[in-house]
Amino acid sequence: MTPEHLIQRCHDLIGSVPENADQSNGESLIGFFQSFRPDGMSLQGMFDGIPVATELQTRLDNLFIAAGEDRRPEGGRDAYFVIRKPEPLDPTMASELAQQWLDGIRQFAEIMHASTILDALRPQIRVRVLEGIPPKHPKDDTEKSKLLKAILQDSSHLVEKVDAGPLPAVLRPAYYFTACDTMLRDYLMWPFYAEATGLADPFAPYFELWQHRVKYRIFGETQIDLYMPWHLD
Repeated sequence: MTPEHLIQRCHDLIGSVPENADQSNGESLIGFFQSFRPDGMSLQGMFDGIPVATELQTRLDNLFIAAGEDRRPEGGRDAYFVIRKPEPLDPTMASELAQQWLDGIRQFAEIMHASTILDALRPQIRVRVLEGIPPKHPKDDTEKSKLLKAILQDSSHLVEKVDAGPLPAVLRPAYYFTACDTMLRDYLMWPFYAEATGLADPFAPYFELWQHRVKYRIFGETQIDLYMPWHLD
């Protein structure tokens, strides 16, 4: 399947083509998956003709199941896939998942010879589990730690260097804007990259954290804070 055919298939599923849409890239697919909330059933068969179609569909189904209903309690609809009613997660399990996620990034970086990321992950990273609303990361680059830059910025570009054919680049915008989250994007799209990298599923632990609405924050070089949502007993 060519990128042009895939883009056209997506537009056919929506039933309309955005005005001034460029059929040669995926920018016109931003917001595509939101059009099929809450259950995504109309997307069945979207990946037909792609070798990893079944795996891609399974992950997409996981996304729709995790997010569920897109109607806001106060009215209107979510612009992104948001976890509103997460299942409780044991703090110890959250910490273990975070370490597994870091290991996955480290393995991916090793394969791609990403020395900046590897250097940032070389120290023993402590995971601290907290509860509540997380603070914002610093906006100024000079205030960001090397660890934050490695995970939040540098690692997001690793997939662009994987030789996985032309289709992933077309779909990345649509996947990214499901939640404006590159880690979630890369989990959902990993079947495209698995064979070329030899890594089965490095971002699966991150998806587990995401679907429990656990957010990470990094303010230093050797610690990641996980913020878990409050749960009423």
